[in-house]
Amino acid sequence: MSRRLERVFIYIAAAWQLLDGLLTVFVYGLFIKRQGLDVAGLSVAQMRAMKALFGSIFNFVVIFGVLLILLGLLNIYLARKHWKNGAIGWKLPVWFLVCGVFSYFIMDMPNIFLFMSAGIIGLAKNKGMRAQQNSLIGEEMG
Repeated sequence: MSRRLERVFIYIAAAWQLLDGLLTVFVYGLFIKRQGLDVAGLSVAQMRAMKALFGSIFNFVVIFGVLLILLGLLNIYLARKHWKNGAIGWKLPVWFLVCGVFSYFIMDMPNIFLFMSAGIIGLAKNKGMRAQQNSLIGEEMG
């Protein structure tokens, strides 16, 4: 069976993860960094504290954005190298379901739909391919 539909879902989800990670790092991260610098009317100690606070938030945002970028690249690699037509495996569909659950917790709605769809369709096709292989083996033996 063809895995084209699942690969398309994964490529779209991975592209969205890459775009989302880049936007998180370069748009939201720089916005957070500027917020810490735009505080006026504070003493030197308060200004240092605000810079440290916003610097920590900036670091978290950048790490989160890099995590999204790495997940996007990993999913492209998995879809391209390991998601072959006719191959039966349970690890990749489960991985994509885990990515869907992760997307749920970070409220990434497009990726929830895409990853969950790819995972469920992948598991369903695995079941169909396994039944087809069992019937072929049964015909050869009987």
